[in-house]
Amino acid sequence: MAMSKRDTYARHSKAVTRTKRWAVLRQVILERDGWKCRCCGDRRRLEIDHIQPVRLRPDLAFEPRNLQALCPRCHTKKTRLEVGHKEKSPARKAWDRAVAELATNPNPAT
Repeated sequence: MAMSKRDTYARHSKAVTRTKRWAVLRQVILERDGWKCRCCGDRRRLEIDHIQPVRLRPDLAFEPRNLQALCPRCHTKKTRLEVGHKEKSPARKAWDRAVAELATNPNPAT
């Protein structure tokens, strides 16, 4: 069975992210980035992203200049684009915003 692009990305980074060195480096990057997402500023459930993927640049896997703190939403968006998914259409983005608005304000004024 052929491996998907997503599996290929995960396979390469797992060898890095399961090390003790990574655990220490993760804390360093979170502190450097002020414990917030570099894209949107969110502070919840931050992930450390390889700016240049490990698959393409294994030599930069532990290089702080190649790492950034991202929230899950920004990290997923970046990864989806890297593995070949198209960016969401304006209509889909508008729908997502409307759903998010309902989630934060379930009783809008009528």
